[in-house]
Amino acid sequence: MNALSPLPAAPLAAPEFTPDDMAFFAGELRVRTGIVLAASKAALVVRRLAPRMRELGCAQFADYRRLLADSAAEEWNRVVELLTTNHSHFFREVHHFKLLSRHVRAGRAAGQTRFRFWSAACAAGQEPYSMAMLLLHLGNGQVADDTRILATDIDRSVLAAAEAGLFGAEDVRHLPGFAKPYLQEAADGRFAVVPALRDLVRFKPHNLIGADWPMKGPFDAIFCRNMLIYLAPADQAKVVARLAGLLSVGGILCLGHSEIARDNSLPLARLEVPSSYVRV
Repeated sequence: MNALSPLPAAPLAAPEFTPDDMAFFAGELRVRTGIVLAASKAALVVRRLAPRMRELGCAQFADYRRLLADSAAEEWNRVVELLTTNHSHFFREVHHFKLLSRHVRAGRAAGQTRFRFWSAACAAGQEPYSMAMLLLHLGNGQVADDTRILATDIDRSVLAAAEAGLFGAEDVRHLPGFAKPYLQEAADGRFAVVPALRDLVRFKPHNLIGADWPMKGPFDAIFCRNMLIYLAPADQAKVVARLAGLLSVGGILCLGHSEIARDNSLPLARLEVPSSYVRV
């Protein structure tokens, strides 16, 4: 290094994070989203919130907590977005989509023309768009006029990205052949969903542990996958019960691979397909 070379910038020190700070954020996340944040996740909280604190000029978590106490809901929405994980890919858990395919075929064979589907905790949109691709494929590019897909998530920023319908090359690399025509390369090298997919999906913010569930159903299929594992058992049971109540008789509920509908009093029968149930 010569005399004129600038010295490397010193790494920014992480702000102090106390057990009281952890209890505060874990408690608020539990109340606002139902997500249980273990004490072992302290490093994750610091890593995800520290950059936001620096943006706002908060040197310590105590400063950020004071700001949150005086702020509108928008900053709390930002905290929730930063502390929740949104990961998905197209046709994840393919056995659920095979089940959905059989279910739709059977409905159409019986003369059904109204179809309603719900992708709960839809993240960046790969799941509901996969549903839409499958429906269009089954109908040779057409769907019944009265077909709708509702896609919800608590994270408004990820919903905005989902509604934009733009995905990177890695997202679309492993699409099944029938689905590839439903994404077209955009000018920036990303891939955009075609209008036929957009027309089928409606994105809405929704908190699964909130009191307000404006959707009325009945739904022919609900996918709520890899979200319940973050909730306390009591909240898991409440969410599953409400989901079951919104299914039509014969409708299917698909959960994440490690999630189970434990309440035997619910009108659900377990299917052979993993983590899948039918409303009876």
